[in-house]
Amino acid sequence: MKRIFCRGLAVAALGMAAIGVHAQDAVKALPNNYKLVLENADVAVFHVHYGPHEKIGVHDHSNYPTIYVYLSDSGQVKFTHDETPAFVMVRPPAKAGSFRVAPARPERHMVENLGDESSDFLRVELKKLPLQGTQKPVRGPVPEPLKAGGTDEFTSSELLIRRLVCDPGQPCNEPPAKGPMLLVAISSLKASLSGVPHAMKNGDVQWVSTPGQLSIEAAASAPAHLLEIEWMGPVK
Repeated sequence: MKRIFCRGLAVAALGMAAIGVHAQDAVKALPNNYKLVLENADVAVFHVHYGPHEKIGVHDHSNYPTIYVYLSDSGQVKFTHDETPAFVMVRPPAKAGSFRVAPARPERHMVENLGDESSDFLRVELKKLPLQGTQKPVRGPVPEPLKAGGTDEFTSSELLIRRLVCDPGQPCNEPPAKGPMLLVAISSLKASLSGVPHAMKNGDVQWVSTPGQLSIEAAASAPAHLLEIEWMGPVK
């Protein structure tokens, strides 16, 4: 009985080891493709890069609701999900400044960039917001033409995504937010938070824990382009 018990423990240990090998944390396993750029108790933001026609092996992501913010124009990307049941999803071409809001679900997949251009985007993982009522992904395309002004592009009881565009030489002022927010720069710009200036470029993020006055202006000849991801009320 003792020998059988020990053998059982060994088998169980091997099984756990196999599970550990199969579960591949994206940042640790693929540091050239996934980089953690910001994390706190409420959000984790990862910069993702897929080179032209690059193929990436199986890896895992969290099961948090996620906002994808696309930083570059790119072609199709194929995701082969190693799940039950397995399935393949082809992401359509993306345009810089567009976004997608996805509900919570575990992810384990392989990736192949089908395009001739790199694909760069942010994974914004929401640790404490269930995004109730968001059962299917919601896409937020970039308006064409891109006009100056502020536009609410996704709203729920928990979250607001607002696009802010300012022409060169014409600073834009936003009213104070209701709760904390994440700023995502789509272009080079200067953001002033309650009078404190911050220089930002495409893909830079800034977490604002205390609502205050936001002002942005272009840092180049192109318009300033920013996404505000605002928590609707204090984060608990």
